[in-house]
Amino acid sequence: MAMKTQIKPVISPKYCDFCDRTGIIHNPHFEELGENALVPCPKCVIKKCTCGGEDPYYYNNNGRIEECFCRETRMKIMKINMIYNRSGINKKYLWKQLNHFKSVNKLADEAKTAAYDIVRQFPNARKGLYLWGNAGTGKTLLASIILTEIIIRHAVEGRFISISRNFFKTLQESFHEGSETYGESGRIEKELADVDILVIDDFGIQKDTEWKQETLYDLVDARYEAEKFTIFTSNNNPHRALKDLSQGRILSRIKEMCRIMEISGEDYREKL
Repeated sequence: MAMKTQIKPVISPKYCDFCDRTGIIHNPHFEELGENALVPCPKCVIKKCTCGGEDPYYYNNNGRIEECFCRETRMKIMKINMIYNRSGINKKYLWKQLNHFKSVNKLADEAKTAAYDIVRQFPNARKGLYLWGNAGTGKTLLASIILTEIIIRHAVEGRFISISRNFFKTLQESFHEGSETYGESGRIEKELADVDILVIDDFGIQKDTEWKQETLYDLVDARYEAEKFTIFTSNNNPHRALKDLSQGRILSRIKEMCRIMEISGEDYREKL
């Protein structure tokens, strides 16, 4: 099933191969230097910059105020940062990219190749991903990387939610007077149903109440109907863990929406 988005790729021939024709590169030392994670490409953007990087990125051309070549890229970086700051990606995975995922076995290598293909093909990627395997094998890291790469390349809205940590808690709080999200459960669910890319982490562990099962089915079904790109991670084999969840309806939707891939092996988190 093709994922339907109304986004045009931002890759442009006016940029160079060094930045993969995006005009933006990742600053690998941003944390220790206290700098931005994303910066204009030094080989094709900074090279043509005439404003010295001064906001609002215009320059004086013989008495005429003109837009600097770098302005489009710098404004795009600002937009990406705003989107990324509200994505919900776990702090330890922020700004991780495909080169940060080290393939430790054949399963991990196949999953990384699938992730690379998705990033390259988006928004025309045919299916999302369902990554499953034992704990600590890099499923959440790889899902976060895909979300990060797509946001950087296309500046589209994306969200990361954890079933085990915050999804149901956020919805339940919206039912209590005095909470910051009181009365907003419908808005929260609609936002997650409509966002261009959604990562659902720790899927398949929620079997304790009918409300949780139906809430998850509604979310999965809404994204299925809207043909929205979705990535799931789980510690459990979906063919076994999900076969009885909501009478098998969730598994049926996921099999149509996603490519199901196993990542099993040694604990990846010890390498971070």
